[in-house]
Amino acid sequence: MPHRQIIRDIQAEAFKPLYLLHGEEPFFIDEVSKALEHAVVEESMKDFNQVVLYGRDATIDQVLESARRFPMMADRQLVLMREAQEWPSWRRSEDMAKLEAYAQSPIPSTVLVFCFKNKKADARLKAVKTISRNGLLFLSEKVRDYKLPDWISNYVREQDLTISPQGAQILSEYLGNDLRKVVNELNKLKIVLPAGTEISPEHIETHIGISKDYNVFELQRALGSKNVERSHLIANFFAANPKDHPVAMIMPVLGSFFGKIYAYHGLKDRSGPAAAKALKCAPFAVKQYAEAARYYSPEKVGRIFGYLLEADRKSKGQGNATTPDGALLRETVFKILH
Repeated sequence: MPHRQIIRDIQAEAFKPLYLLHGEEPFFIDEVSKALEHAVVEESMKDFNQVVLYGRDATIDQVLESARRFPMMADRQLVLMREAQEWPSWRRSEDMAKLEAYAQSPIPSTVLVFCFKNKKADARLKAVKTISRNGLLFLSEKVRDYKLPDWISNYVREQDLTISPQGAQILSEYLGNDLRKVVNELNKLKIVLPAGTEISPEHIETHIGISKDYNVFELQRALGSKNVERSHLIANFFAANPKDHPVAMIMPVLGSFFGKIYAYHGLKDRSGPAAAKALKCAPFAVKQYAEAARYYSPEKVGRIFGYLLEADRKSKGQGNATTPDGALLRETVFKILH
């Protein structure tokens, strides 16, 4: 079940007696747990009917004692465990037996929540299976890199804004799939832009500080169209601002770009929708890969992978490399183009 549906159910007060929120993406776990904290117990009654525990410090007996209490002057109480991935009881069979017994017959007036971040809970445990059966087991998965622009577009739409495809691409490439970081930056735009505005690269440059003309997305476009002058202009800008444009961050992005070009060469069906599905990219990006494939043969792309790998290694100081980032980037861009 998507986290948005879980939140809608919570807002409608359709609570489960048990929640195990687990997985590699902490953002969704935080969003669901915040919705529960807001909806289960009224603010004026939180001192009486809300218990927050921390996995590293809590015992199974503390958890179950809190869960079995009855709410004071209210219909329900919330027992929330943060950092549940650090709870030692997951590794103790006798503790899991106690949790399983509670999960088989949970107290209806208690909402017991485990926030298990950055990894998956052990689905083989009987206690976890029972929580899934009698409550809700939510797996919070990372948004894949190629799906991030779409995720950004959907999130922005929920905030009564829209975003251009290029704007979503710029944010995804510069911020990566750290959703909390992405949302924080988007919230800055929400504060300053009127409802209904389409977020453009110009807005991103003005309010977030990512240049609309000098960014990795524009470098990809220049390299893909083999615009030598533009490519070197952007590379020189990056070289003059190495702290904002480290080679170790740029090379993987270019590697992904040329990986798509290599994959495009191998496609049997190069029509827009089929290519977008095969390359796992936005439809508008297919034209860019098609154009680049005219300039870069599979053999050339293979050599480019070597250039990018070498620059990445040197930027990280491997092999006693001492070449500054700016020089590495300029050298790599030259090799790609020639």
